Amino acid sequence: QRTIKFNEAGAAVHFVPQGMALVSPRIFRDFAAATEGEDKAHELGTKVQRDVIKSGWHLPAANRTNIIKYEIQGRGGAVVGNLSCVVLANAGKWVQPVPPSNPALRMV
Repeated sequence: QRTIKFNEAGAAVHFVPQGMALVSPRIFRDFAAATEGEDKAHELGTKVQRDVIKSGWHLPAANRTNIIKYEIQGRGGAVVGNLSCVVLANAGKWVQPVPPSNPALRMV
């Protein structure tokens, strides 16, 4: 429905050179809350995240985890925050056209 915000402050989805970064666990809990209600958001969100990871669509992190960390850079390159993300490696499989990468994010 094109209602998910991306590449902006507070968004749960960001496009990065590595693919489509899903802010974890937020995006999975938001999905669970929207489909099953707030009372099941934590439990179902965890299950959905595990299922996405098991699918093999994501990019594994260098430290052998499934979560990739990004720094949010503000004006002048100062780090103003951090994001933990599950990155779907082939963004074009999910979104067409693929938006440009968010210049404020840098993988750490």
